[in-house]
Amino acid sequence: MKKVHIITGGSSGIGLECAKKFDEGIVVITGRNEQKLIRATEELKQAGINAVYKQGDVSKPENLKELFEYASTLGEVCTVVNSAGVSGVSEELRQIFEIDLLGTENLAEMAKDYLTAGGVVILLASMMGHVIPPNPAYDTYLTYPSTEGAVDALIEFSQHRPDVAYNFSKRGVHLIAKRFAWEYGQKGFRILSLSPGIIMTPMSVQALEAHPDQMNFMKSVTPAGRFGEPEDIANMVHFLASEKASFITGTDILVDGGLTLKLVEMMNSAEPEE
Repeated sequence: MKKVHIITGGSSGIGLECAKKFDEGIVVITGRNEQKLIRATEELKQAGINAVYKQGDVSKPENLKELFEYASTLGEVCTVVNSAGVSGVSEELRQIFEIDLLGTENLAEMAKDYLTAGGVVILLASMMGHVIPPNPAYDTYLTYPSTEGAVDALIEFSQHRPDVAYNFSKRGVHLIAKRFAWEYGQKGFRILSLSPGIIMTPMSVQALEAHPDQMNFMKSVTPAGRFGEPEDIANMVHFLASEKASFITGTDILVDGGLTLKLVEMMNSAEPEE
């Protein structure tokens, strides 16, 4: 049977770049905007990728199940890359947690019923998940976000700020990958998260144009001396999905040019002395 690679959020940005790397088997991209999916599928086909699309909102369990059922009719599901999500500029905090956190938990829970032996789930997170320090007060909610009252509690922990809610949700993605690692391993699967730094997607280009001083400062404190490109993430995703990465699971891979080191250092130095 043919290998099937599912890329959520695969119609643009990092997700689309990831899809271009899987030139063996069938790539299924998914997203909410059908016109974008049609254009992306055509772009992938022109690049020599055997691509199809399935429209849907993967934050909704019924759409997620339809996606996995459809992909299973095409062959053996061996890779799931979860690139779908919302940014920290959303004003709706509950939406951030429901899509970025609950949606991720639902995907991790459901994927294990469809993966073939040796399959892998790669959850895209963010370097910003690393600026939230470990704390049992909220880590339990982040690890088990479907627990009753978890989202309400996390909204309070994030001080009703969308940017902080985004950071919390991405730490949650790290913890969800760790939570499922043992169960996945017992089934012969792997699961891990990948945290990009500042990547020059259309959204980041807009941020550079709107806030050049802030963005250029971020570049100046990045040890690699540059921002990332979508291909930097796609190359790592393709490696992590391969047999060469078969001993990597239950962890987060940080691909940020070293920027998080400086961010954490600056945050720690800004904390008031006791």
